Amino acid sequence: MIDIPRIILSGTSSRVGKTMISIGLMRALVNRGYRVQPYKVGPDFIDPSFHYFATGRYSRNLDSFMLSKLDILETFERNFKNADIAVIEGTMGLHDSHDAIDEKGSTAEVSKILSCPVILIANVERMSRTVAPFIYGYKTFDKDVRIEGVILNRVGSERHAMKAKLAAEKLAKVKVVGVIPRRKDVVIPDRHLGLIPAYERKEEFENLFDKLAELVEKYVNVDEIIRIAEKASPLEEVPEHPIFREEEKKVRIGVFRDRSFNFYYQDNIDAISRRAEVVIVDSIEDKKLPDIDALYIGGGFPEVFAEELERNKSLRKDVYDFCDSGKPVYAECGGLMFLGEKLTLIDGSEYEMVGFMPYETEMHKKFQALGYSIYRCENSCIVAKRGDLVKGHEFHYSKVIPKGDLEFAYRVKRGKGVDGVRDGVMKENTLANYIHVHVLSYPYIVKRFVKIAEKLKI
Repeated sequence: MIDIPRIILSGTSSRVGKTMISIGLMRALVNRGYRVQPYKVGPDFIDPSFHYFATGRYSRNLDSFMLSKLDILETFERNFKNADIAVIEGTMGLHDSHDAIDEKGSTAEVSKILSCPVILIANVERMSRTVAPFIYGYKTFDKDVRIEGVILNRVGSERHAMKAKLAAEKLAKVKVVGVIPRRKDVVIPDRHLGLIPAYERKEEFENLFDKLAELVEKYVNVDEIIRIAEKASPLEEVPEHPIFREEEKKVRIGVFRDRSFNFYYQDNIDAISRRAEVVIVDSIEDKKLPDIDALYIGGGFPEVFAEELERNKSLRKDVYDFCDSGKPVYAECGGLMFLGEKLTLIDGSEYEMVGFMPYETEMHKKFQALGYSIYRCENSCIVAKRGDLVKGHEFHYSKVIPKGDLEFAYRVKRGKGVDGVRDGVMKENTLANYIHVHVLSYPYIVKRFVKIAEKLKI
């Protein structure tokens, strides 16, 4: 058994201040001298970027739709090494999941897998006594979920705070560990995919994180949260997944990681780094590719940096030539957009991209896909074998416009993909798809990618 002090911060719904309070708690604990390991429930890349800059440690995704219970435990324990306390930010509302009935993918389910106490964050604007039945419903809906305290957010006055706290404690019988007033001066800027990633505005966000830590220290009982976290029951220790075992590194794999491309599961990068040397590439600043044997281009916001990407002609030509050489290239979502011929923004402006793949992409005001995806591999490719089932998620506002015949790797069973039926455009040994896949949902993705890179190394 293993003792890991841990806490989950979950919301009654989205947009209740969960991310701001989570970041504030993480930074407050760091300021107190704790080594904080952050985690995020669900398929999210933006919140983990905040966690990283708030704590100095990469945040890890705990997704019970894509990962098994054993893999959730393995991810949690493997990444906690050399830390003092784990802070887990939930997703959406506490019980929101992949559908209306099943709990799979919910923060509640992850809390039960990890035997983790939960602090519930509630937006109590324009409520006083109603706070009691509101919170009592969460307390009683699933009694296996251990709600050990609540934070009442966005109270309007001291009188409002007193009444809401009294209702929660006396009527709903829950401990109030924080009461936070409405604040318009502390906000995280956002855009169409949600909050803006911390990679884009590091210095600005550093100041914000310190403000959030001050807010939490002032209005939240941090000592009580630490006490609750330390009382979490021991966990069964599970062995490390074989995909993370060190092997001889025979190839170098480039990974685009910069302001434009930063949507990666860190576990994917870690798994690759156990089998190959990872070389970071900056799509905006680097003028050519380094000496590599394969290339991985993740998701992000190429539409925001389209002008800078177009301007970097030498790198775009290098990427085209690399794809054309037959060496393996794997691109997800934003990477898919980058490898196409052209990117058209909502205002009609057009930007040249790499041009290797026979399609263009265009941005839309409404999202084109959002949610979990399940694909069947119909044509073996650089990351999957024919017949295999691949689970992941997709979230994009762009749409593919074919400029020729497209060959696909996947048939969509759940999700949208490129055209609602297929995903994974293939050309030579380049694969571009909308789906984001976590290595533990399909470990073969890393094994095959590295093996093909080794086979094709010249």
